[in-house]
Amino acid sequence: MTVIGGGVAGYSAAIVAARLGAKVTLIEKDRLGGVCLNRGCIPTKSMLHACEITRTLQDAADFGISCDGFRFDFQKMMKRKNSVVDQLRNGVEKLLAARKVRVIHAAAALVNAATVRIPETREKIKSDAVIIATGSAPQKLDIEGGDAVEIWDSNDFLQMKRLPKSVAIVGGGYIGVEFAQILRRLGADVTILEYMNNLVPGADKEIALALEQSILNEGINVYAGARVEKISHAKSKSTVHFTWQGKQKKCVAARVVAAVGRKPDLSWIDLDKIGLASNKGALLVNERMETNIAGIYAAGDAVGGIMLAHVATAEGECAAKNIMGQKSSVNYRAIPACIYTTPEVASVGLTEEAARQKCDIRIGRFPFMASGKALILNQTYGMIKIICDAGSGKILGVHILGPHATDIIAEAVLGISMNMSVEQLAHSIHPHPSLSEAVMEAAMTLCGGAIHLP
Repeated sequence: MTVIGGGVAGYSAAIVAARLGAKVTLIEKDRLGGVCLNRGCIPTKSMLHACEITRTLQDAADFGISCDGFRFDFQKMMKRKNSVVDQLRNGVEKLLAARKVRVIHAAAALVNAATVRIPETREKIKSDAVIIATGSAPQKLDIEGGDAVEIWDSNDFLQMKRLPKSVAIVGGGYIGVEFAQILRRLGADVTILEYMNNLVPGADKEIALALEQSILNEGINVYAGARVEKISHAKSKSTVHFTWQGKQKKCVAARVVAAVGRKPDLSWIDLDKIGLASNKGALLVNERMETNIAGIYAAGDAVGGIMLAHVATAEGECAAKNIMGQKSSVNYRAIPACIYTTPEVASVGLTEEAARQKCDIRIGRFPFMASGKALILNQTYGMIKIICDAGSGKILGVHILGPHATDIIAEAVLGISMNMSVEQLAHSIHPHPSLSEAVMEAAMTLCGGAIHLP
């Protein structure tokens, strides 16, 4: 088997296939780990955690601890971020080596379902099946001045050498809000310009608006419903021209960051020549992750859809298992989505808006203000929100805004995967004091009432 792309979809597929007895060759033109490890999830969360420590130090007096005069060293912060990435990438290399996966660091050209060619060395690699896992690339701003070198994408952001004094972020999705919080906590003036009417479009609206208020409270300027029309550039600053609430406005900043999403990276594939079917720039696959050409599979961002690292891992594993004769498919009904700001946001299943279109629903909420563990942590902003079918009590969606939301959501993922009812969740004994018991209490509001709410 040959895997093209060494990101989370690619290396996961290679490891699973090798474990099942396949002889595997993995080809990666850049660094193993792909976007997630090198230019996405891991480095971003490393920076967010460093910034969260600064917030903890600022609030230390609330705990009776004096931390006056602390300072941050931006260069050391970036150095630690890089060391975390390097350590994890080395780990991936060792895992592949342990499974005797041959790794080739070069570009690849797909000839047909059985042949991949390395243009640099002219080597042709024959195999029984191919998995395309080439990842994604940042979307560009399709406006006047949107392709200027002065505009950073997510790759540029994570490689910055100096902290800009002011930043305009075009795009208020999960990437945009995470970048905004990093920059603001390091002292920059930050403005978010989002085309939709609220930040993190696609999230449950109640949760999104609560997060937006938290972002505003932190001193970040937010223009939701803003149509960015052009960006002009001077020697040391850029000006974003946009329309907001029917008025023409300008935002002047030392740096502009484009955070308008990512797109599948299929630039190296001659789709027409090979005959691979695609839709809106993404490869089409069936439930087995196989393309329209027998023997060619695809996984991760290359197939579009939910472009998250954990989804890519599941898709890569699914493709490898099917190639090796096992029947496998991905359950997209219970996919968690996470935002690693403070407070964190995490969700799984249907939003309130989507659920209302399907059936009659009931909603249970429990505020972290009523959680003993949240009060201990001094992080009481936010809530647990559970949406269930009014008739059966089946859990349809869970949305969390608050401390460690991205860890707590795993319980909800398991619950939805197992078709649990709110009654079952409410009667599952949770540890005390813990943040997770807020999930139980939210479920209890739908089953007679929570203990710790009037």
